[in-house]
Amino acid sequence: MLRWCCLFALLANAIMLLWYSSQVSTSATRVEENIGSTGTLRLVSEINPKSLVWLKPRESELSSCVEFAGFKTIVNAKAVQQLVVEEGFEAEVLAEDKVIQHNYRIALVLPDGLEDRLDTLDYLEQQEGIELQEQALGFEYELMRFKSKKDAELKLSELQVVGISSQVRYDEEQQQRFIVRVFESIDRKLSNKIKEVVLGSYSLEKNEKKVCERVASLKATE
Repeated sequence: MLRWCCLFALLANAIMLLWYSSQVSTSATRVEENIGSTGTLRLVSEINPKSLVWLKPRESELSSCVEFAGFKTIVNAKAVQQLVVEEGFEAEVLAEDKVIQHNYRIALVLPDGLEDRLDTLDYLEQQEGIELQEQALGFEYELMRFKSKKDAELKLSELQVVGISSQVRYDEEQQQRFIVRVFESIDRKLSNKIKEVVLGSYSLEKNEKKVCERVASLKATE
């Protein structure tokens, strides 16, 4: 009887050993598969720059920002970007093509009526220092001494008051302008002092606060 008990005990131990060995082998295989699926770790310097792609920010990455728009050169825009970065803010420089109006002038046409025509010639001579000889009907003259559209429109109003028909004209040219976008955080806002420094140093078209997407990040495709 004792012999049979020993045999059953040995058989049970053998079965347990076989079961345990199979479990260890399965676990090891799974670990190897998981390790193989993680890919290869590389340093940033080892990544081919051509394999990098931009990742668009998620909606959760929207934040308030301040935009300084109207820099005429990228050098000035980069200088402001560096200024705010040194203050601990994220910032980016954007380029935009804009149609710029310049060379403002006022065009006036000598009236057909004799009396109105003489009044216009008299006004030009006395108020503008322009002496015109009698010209053919439809003769057009341009006043060209206005630095801005506002100055030209003020003169236009003056001419209309005295009954001289005229209009503002200008030339258009497509030029590149630059924007500096500064990202703010919930607990950190761009100070008025920094804004005053920027606005006092450069002649800008606008400065506004808005909601922006944060700067996109890079991901390697290789």
